[in-house]
Amino acid sequence: MLSPGAILILVIAVFLGAPYTPLDSNTLFVTQKFGETSRVAKNLLLVTAHPDDEAMFFAPTLLALTRKPEVNVFHLCLSDGNADGLGSVRKAELGVSVELLGIPKQKSWVINHPQLKDNITAEWDSAVIARAVKPYVTELKIDTVLTFDTRGISGHPNHISILEGVKTLIQNINATTPNEPLPRLFSLFSAPLATKYISLTSVVMGKLDLYIYFALRKLEDLVIFVISYQDPTILAPLIPRHEEMGASPVFISGYEGYLTSLSAMTAHASQMVWFRWLYVGFSRYMWANAWDEVHF
Repeated sequence: MLSPGAILILVIAVFLGAPYTPLDSNTLFVTQKFGETSRVAKNLLLVTAHPDDEAMFFAPTLLALTRKPEVNVFHLCLSDGNADGLGSVRKAELGVSVELLGIPKQKSWVINHPQLKDNITAEWDSAVIARAVKPYVTELKIDTVLTFDTRGISGHPNHISILEGVKTLIQNINATTPNEPLPRLFSLFSAPLATKYISLTSVVMGKLDLYIYFALRKLEDLVIFVISYQDPTILAPLIPRHEEMGASPVFISGYEGYLTSLSAMTAHASQMVWFRWLYVGFSRYMWANAWDEVHF
């Protein structure tokens, strides 16, 4: 029987040891419809609202993706964050941040559209967003777009507006070129407040979820193997299933990734007021990202 002291030491060891290495799932955003070949991200565009969004919310994903040579990662920021008259400063800070996260400056752009101004009380027009994003999606041959979900992580209306804008764009593309493959859209899961600021706990919980999922997949493969041993054709699909099909894209950073994310965030020196230091210390988004495909 373990003593309370031994249990405490074990818990501390788990919490401190869990972030030692990163762990990811479905890093290429694989999707596959029944009877069709799988699709993977090759040209991927992250669309954010303000300089510092990329570091505050999306760093675990960017750090994993930019280490994959088979994926071209691009970034588009829809405003220069000029709400306090610091637009030029924030744009320069963004250039430093994206490079720390693995995106060359020439693959990151800031739009300074008069109808897409940084405003904590204003929703952006989806049609304006669609027109602003379209040239980047078409010219870069983007097949996968990443952005905020309907809650925008922090509830910021600028964040929330982007999802509807990109959906409008994809619908417009479908209307004009219905026979062409459409870009896929994924949104970053907004955690409820109770689990939003749990720091290292998000790593432990996230890794536990992934290990359980991996174990269940192994069990499924074993069952299929046993059944197929009796009749090799009974479960053989006409088109092979991608091994990552059905897995949610999840990115969990280790200590090294967190420190890089912290460096990227502090590159936005003009934004590092006292509560931002609390954010980088406790936010789960400095450690982990989970994504959902948007169907519409």
